[in-house]
Amino acid sequence: MACRRVKGLCSVVHILGRLCLMLGIGFSGAMLQAEEILPGEFPPSNALALTTQERDWLQQHPRLKVAVKSGWMPVEFQLENHNHAGVSIQYLEQISQLTGLTFVIVNDHDNLTPADAPLMTGIRGQNPPAGFQLLKQPYLVTVNAIYMAANHPLAHHEISLRDLTDKTVAVFKGGPVAQKLKNEVPTIKIKLIDIADEAFDDLQSGYVDAYVGNELVLDYHIDLHKIQNIKKVGITAITSDVWMGVDANLPTLVSILNKATQQIGTNPPEIMNTWKASPAPERTQYLIAVPGVLALLLFLQLLKVYRSSKKQAVAAQQEIWFQANHDFLTKLPNRFQLKNEIDQAMQQARESKQSLGVIIIDLDNFKQINDTAGHAFGDEVLIQVAARIQCMIQPPSLTARFGGDEFLMMLPGIDQAALQALCEQLLQVMSPLFEVQSKTVSVSMSIGAALFPDHGQDADELIMFADQALYQAKKSGKHQCVLFNQAIYEEFARKMQLIEALKEAIPQQQLSLHYQPIFRLSNLQCEKLEALLRWQHPQLGMIPPDVFIPIAEEHNFIIALGEWVFAQIIQDLQQIQQQFGKVEICINISSLQFAHPASLEQFLVTLKAQHIPGEQFCFEITERLLLDSSVNTMAMLNNLHHAGIKLAIDDFGTGYSSLAYLHKFMIDYVKIDKSFISSLTENEKNQALCKTMIYMGNQLNIKLIAEGVETQDQETLLKQMGCHYSQGYLRAKPHPLIAVKESLIQQD
Repeated sequence: MACRRVKGLCSVVHILGRLCLMLGIGFSGAMLQAEEILPGEFPPSNALALTTQERDWLQQHPRLKVAVKSGWMPVEFQLENHNHAGVSIQYLEQISQLTGLTFVIVNDHDNLTPADAPLMTGIRGQNPPAGFQLLKQPYLVTVNAIYMAANHPLAHHEISLRDLTDKTVAVFKGGPVAQKLKNEVPTIKIKLIDIADEAFDDLQSGYVDAYVGNELVLDYHIDLHKIQNIKKVGITAITSDVWMGVDANLPTLVSILNKATQQIGTNPPEIMNTWKASPAPERTQYLIAVPGVLALLLFLQLLKVYRSSKKQAVAAQQEIWFQANHDFLTKLPNRFQLKNEIDQAMQQARESKQSLGVIIIDLDNFKQINDTAGHAFGDEVLIQVAARIQCMIQPPSLTARFGGDEFLMMLPGIDQAALQALCEQLLQVMSPLFEVQSKTVSVSMSIGAALFPDHGQDADELIMFADQALYQAKKSGKHQCVLFNQAIYEEFARKMQLIEALKEAIPQQQLSLHYQPIFRLSNLQCEKLEALLRWQHPQLGMIPPDVFIPIAEEHNFIIALGEWVFAQIIQDLQQIQQQFGKVEICINISSLQFAHPASLEQFLVTLKAQHIPGEQFCFEITERLLLDSSVNTMAMLNNLHHAGIKLAIDDFGTGYSSLAYLHKFMIDYVKIDKSFISSLTENEKNQALCKTMIYMGNQLNIKLIAEGVETQDQETLLKQMGCHYSQGYLRAKPHPLIAVKESLIQQD
């Protein structure tokens, strides 16, 4: 409902919405945008059976801020006029009518607290943000459906989850669906995506076989954008629940809202019918069903109302279209609109035999701006950056916001020299400081570019190659522009080859574990073994871990690799104990394994079932995991601690070191990165840093392990500093288990 509406207009809007639904005009939700939801008056009856205390609370607090998301159609989203629409908004309206509350809508954000808004909608899963308490029941429960490209072999009949065995499936990364899918189909391969458009692109290009996601959201998206080449091919038993969260320190409000939501119920039909995508009924069917003259007169009256509001309805539809195809922050075309534009431009370029350039721009270290100055500040920076970029081109060229802090420029008819020159001009236009909220801030960018037909033959390929050029610009030190070239192509082709080969590494038994001993410096006894994953490909040879591990993480193979490592270590355990006694086995764990912890949980179950003490294991994690730790990560770390498994921070000193992390997460070991050890005896600064780390560890009861120890002088100096353990080629290289003990004997 529009802000500050009158009661009579509510009835007209309601009737008009119903009429448009019957006529197939597509008016659904057009008039439901809101910045405030105002009741007509305080409810005269006590329909909710409120207590005196609850009614008094409502009279003392007639207005209530509620946080709503801005881009989750049709659940809750923001229109171009900054008002909101969707299922959540209509549900709030019903609560408003029952309670008399005036809801003042504010935009949800990552760091929202009850002080910002004591009520928030759109909570997925049962883990509310800190300070919020979920109501007793979700207000929206939707099933997850299976979607495929229309030309996929399985898309010609209805399928179930078991048909996705060994298939690659796209899943939204922000929810629990990925883990539920893994539980249902253990051999399924998950690709996490940020937005639906990314999944649809992957379906069409064949990168994934299917997309499993929220049926209400995806059906609405497909219907709104008239997507023809994606089909819904099945329904799963996996549901997505959406909850409201209330300030846990307001029990009276919690009680009131629980009573209201219980009376309204989950999935109210009058709301769901508004937003479900479904074919509009034929007008003739409606007319035939209207019995008699009275119904016809009613129809004519309603038609009159419709005609009088036609301009408003058309404007609202245009606003919804703009919202769906443009970024609400910068007003630039969004990813979906860009896809349409670039496909058309590519077709024209082929027909006219002209060139087409694509530039991808990514801001350097933008996360630091958000983290230090706040998201509102960061949003204003993005708006100003978009304006500077846009001023560099004229139609038919266009700039789109590709996602986050990434922009894409499409440039018809440009040659390679002009493309390179424009990239350099873009770097220059970013040089002046930005003035934001009475502050100045410096913003730099990295740029990748590609050209049709020189580099790519279709839109997807061109964007992909520009993105690879951007990756090279980032690797080369940022604030640079790189044009796609043969060397980048060869590296990209090599990477794609490794991606395909990695899929077969486990089934073709190409993986193995090597173990590297770790020695206590006080007596030079081997007390630990680090398990190191190795990949021997029959044609490509030995692939270094620093090459294939990042690829495995990027393409979600790391979970399967981690499961293989756990199984192999359990298999090797008896032989390890026979050779070394009860040494501690150190295992490298990816942050993605914490994001999808089923394999970690299964490892704990296996240890318990086989009566293997957790104290025999140490998990090596990175500082990045602690920096970005979620509630689930914290819970998993606690589970590991209770199971007796120790924790070590790997490559310490190269990332985001913080004493607070060491204390907060009960760290047992810190591994000093080999970059500090390699020049330890010559570099006084490295000596000072190592001394500081060792002293810090001793004060916190954390033991230090030096990595990459290669000389006797390094080992001697570390021992003098008080370091506890040494690992490196000086005493032992990594070997297959059968050769580890023998290598130590030969050294002795």
